[in-house]
Amino acid sequence: MEIQPVDLTALAAVVLGSMVVLIPIMGATLRFAGRPLIEALLQSGLIGRQQPSVDQAELARLTRRVLELEQALAAQKNPPLAPIASPEPVELRRVRNELTAG
Repeated sequence: MEIQPVDLTALAAVVLGSMVVLIPIMGATLRFAGRPLIEALLQSGLIGRQQPSVDQAELARLTRRVLELEQALAAQKNPPLAPIASPEPVELRRVRNELTAG
């Protein structure tokens, strides 16, 4: 039996070409097949997000601070100042003067 030489370029082209088709198919399959498994694990509590612990004293302090800021803002007698208008460009002023003069 005689061993034939292997054309590495053709072999690489076949492998990479088949991977272009097979990788998206594998991804879609894993996504749809894995979703029920992940949902079951989440419901059972084996995996999941941990809720951050909330310090009740800190929460009360921040709530009070926000309320004080809202009251100070409501009690403010002077409305915020309007932004200062930028000066007219020279070209616009010249055109306006020509239109009003003519």
